[in-house]
Amino acid sequence: MATGQEILSVLMANETRADLVTLFRKNPGLMDSLEGVARRIGRSQSAIQDDIAELVKLGVLRSRKLGTHDVISIDSLKDKEIQNEVGSFLQNLKPD
Repeated sequence: MATGQEILSVLMANETRADLVTLFRKNPGLMDSLEGVARRIGRSQSAIQDDIAELVKLGVLRSRKLGTHDVISIDSLKDKEIQNEVGSFLQNLKPD
């Protein structure tokens, strides 16, 4: 697993990633297409495609086939591990 600092860097790389993480954490049962997710956060598919791929690579989100459709959802167990890793990193920061 990546370090807390690396994870935080990926999660907060831009506003779109923060919006995606927020959307799925607030709606843990959400399973939607790339187009549907883009519509929910007010962006185009092409604008979120790379960010979704990075969050899938990190493990926060997962992409899978549901019938004939590709759907995106949160991986709650992996997301919890990631939150714990980031939390540990932030707790160990020393003030300057």
